[in-house]
Order: sequence, then C-alpha cells, then structure tokens
Amino acid sequence: MLESLENLINSIITTLYTDPIYLVIAVILSGLLIFSLLKKLIKIAIYVSAVAIIYLGYLYFTGEPMDTVIGGVKKITQKVTEEVKDGINEIIPEKGEK
Repeated sequence: MLESLENLINSIITTLYTDPIYLVIAVILSGLLIFSLLKKLIKIAIYVSAVAIIYLGYLYFTGEPMDTVIGGVKKITQKVTEEVKDGINEIIPEKGEK
C-alpha cells in the first residue's frame, strides 16, 4: 500500500512538472490554502490576546498580583517551545545524528 501511495505521488509530481497549466493551478490552490490557514491562525491569536487582556484587566481591578500570571505564562511558553523542539528533533534528526 505504501508503494502504491508513493507511485501515486510520483505520478502527480511528474504530471505537474510536465504540464505548466496544472502547475499554475496547483500553485494557486496552495497559495489559497496557506492564506486561509494564516488568516484563521491570526484570528485565533487575536481572540486569545483579547481574552488575555480582559483577564489582566480583571486582575488589575480586583487588586490581584499580575506577576504570578505573567510568570506562569512564561513558564508555559518555555515548556511548549521545548516540547516542540524535542518533537522536531525526533522527526528530523540533526545532520550529525544518523
């Protein structure tokens, strides 16, 4: 089954390279897909930042210390970046590690 999938992908790539019309269509579709994904990610980032700002405003008006929240966010982002780096290193080993 893996070989048939590989043959299918190879035939699609060969068709794209041989016929420029298919290549232009594929590039346009890829661009639209990437644009829509980025647009959705930006919307999610805006929503998350709005919620964070509202939460920090709530903490300010109630008199709670914001340093603990900001420190917690920094710890979480560091942990997530480390996990992502480890995951990428597992999938794509560095040049020296073979």
